[in-house]
Amino acid sequence: MRILYFLEDRAQEGFIKALVNRVAQDESIPLNSLNHDVRSARGGSRAITEFGSFMRDTMQTSSSDVDLLIVAIDGNCKGYRDRVRQLEQYIRQNHPFRNKVVYAVPDPHIERWYMMDQRAFKNGVGIDRSPDMPLYKCKKDYYKQLLRKTLVESNVGSLFGGAEYAENIVSSISSLDSLLSQNAGFRNFVDGLRAFFRARAMSCGNSHK
Repeated sequence: MRILYFLEDRAQEGFIKALVNRVAQDESIPLNSLNHDVRSARGGSRAITEFGSFMRDTMQTSSSDVDLLIVAIDGNCKGYRDRVRQLEQYIRQNHPFRNKVVYAVPDPHIERWYMMDQRAFKNGVGIDRSPDMPLYKCKKDYYKQLLRKTLVESNVGSLFGGAEYAENIVSSISSLDSLLSQNAGFRNFVDGLRAFFRARAMSCGNSHK
């Protein structure tokens, strides 16, 4: 099962890949059946235009080569719907990936997803205190700085701004459903992944009958 990713940075790669694996496990999909193919873009507004170039470059790709395309772009306070509208203008109706896309839009930034479940964050990083985090704050780099500040104050080493703890954090989340109401982008991404894996499991089951 080949999953192609279009991501902005290492922080997205760490958390989103871990979340894909977590949802796959929850849906009884063997992790050794997943082939993660990651493509990286530069962040910010350039990521949108680079996605357009990426879509044009993949127009001739056989749809059988990719089972799922995951596109991750930080919301940057624009919200899930506006971001998805910006991205969808680059996926033409006849594009082979048109019906194989799931969007991850952490709003405002991916670092907020790292800290949404504060118990999981503490357990995943191995610290005693999680940051006092507002439900939503629209300020450039606010959550990135908060994450890094928490790691520094807890004397936790990090070369990648906390990204190296993503897998531990995601695996420490006791229930994904408990987080769905906190962020529309998180809910839509998890729902999209669940729908994809359930459809695949059903098609595989039917093929064995």
